[in-house]
Amino acid sequence: MDRTVSDVPTLSSIEEIGLDMFDAEAISRPHRFYALLRERAPIVWSEQTRAWVLTRYEDVKRVLRDHETFSSARGEVRRIDRQGGVQPEQVAPPGTLNMLGADRPDHTRLRTLLRQDFIPSRISRWQPRIEQICDETLQIASSGDSYDVVKGIAEPLPVTVIAEMLGIPSELGHQFKRWSDAAIEPVAPTATDADVLARNSLVVEFRNYLQARINERRYAPTEDLIGRLVAAGDEGSLTDAEVLAAVNLLLLAGNETTTNLISNAVLALALQPDKQHELRQNPELIERAVEEFLRYDGSVQYTTRIVTTPQTFHGQTVPEGDAVIVSIASANRDPRVFENPDVLNFNRPIGPNRHIGFGDWIHICLGQFLARIETRAALRALLAEFDTFELACQPEDVPYRRNFNLRGPRYLPIREIGRSG
Repeated sequence: MDRTVSDVPTLSSIEEIGLDMFDAEAISRPHRFYALLRERAPIVWSEQTRAWVLTRYEDVKRVLRDHETFSSARGEVRRIDRQGGVQPEQVAPPGTLNMLGADRPDHTRLRTLLRQDFIPSRISRWQPRIEQICDETLQIASSGDSYDVVKGIAEPLPVTVIAEMLGIPSELGHQFKRWSDAAIEPVAPTATDADVLARNSLVVEFRNYLQARINERRYAPTEDLIGRLVAAGDEGSLTDAEVLAAVNLLLLAGNETTTNLISNAVLALALQPDKQHELRQNPELIERAVEEFLRYDGSVQYTTRIVTTPQTFHGQTVPEGDAVIVSIASANRDPRVFENPDVLNFNRPIGPNRHIGFGDWIHICLGQFLARIETRAALRALLAEFDTFELACQPEDVPYRRNFNLRGPRYLPIREIGRSG
């Protein structure tokens, strides 16, 4: 459905303020755009994604908590496809259900199969192994003038843990990162066929590797996550494609989001040494600090839903069948809900309006407890390893991944204050 200027209350489209959701500038510094949208256009049309964008906390919560009116099925960002040429490959066959893109009862069926593996009592058993991985990754921390947090601990920690939970050799972590980047990062409309072919080659490698591990479990059952998913498939609870999609989702979501959460948290600490001091003086604040990092600069920027019946936001009617992008990151900095939202406050009161860094309601992140434990462990290890640290480059020189939704640095060099770089 085409939109005109008169269709939108304040801005004709999100593009009017210069926001390109796939541009490096927007990815590295999105909060100024969010603030402008919250005040001038709490609902606005994005021609780029062919969706409505919501940025205020109350609107985002409304969408996340009404899964009947706002469907997760087919709820991916519908950006303009490349015109002609080679099209991007996907890991799972098109149309395959996974937890993120399913409504009840399919969502319940898919989530129930994995829920017991991610409850706090199960996840707490991984605490010693998580701490061991942190210690191992930091052994080389003092070998140079600077330390890349991303490659040093933020990437290897979560990918090692989820690989071991799945029953995949953790030494393949570097290869998984290449596959993960290819599977998750969006393909720009300006990408050449050669670019897309190179990306597709990695995605196909990833798919074939996962399928081979699934096939192995059919002939030699195991008690790891892949083994249990395969057993569920054999019992008729999952289709073959759903088993592949579930393994893919666990591996990608189980490392990408936590990598970015750890990196974003360390970046904030590097820019605010007083906050490092606060955590060293009050180590019991680590748990609250992780909750504040999830609010202040979490990894996930948005999620998408499809409207099943016409809905109205701020005088604007959203027709049935239209997509809405709800900005989790913007909602978490809404001044109507959070006092001084752009300030990092480890003593922020915890009231009924909590952050939604892990989403909300039936689609709240399955791996939230694992992500919390990993992030706490990584921060404790870094604060113990380093004296007060700072960025080893200018803030504007920190490069970000080419993904507006799963936002985090590709490279984050830190050094102890006083060291030359």
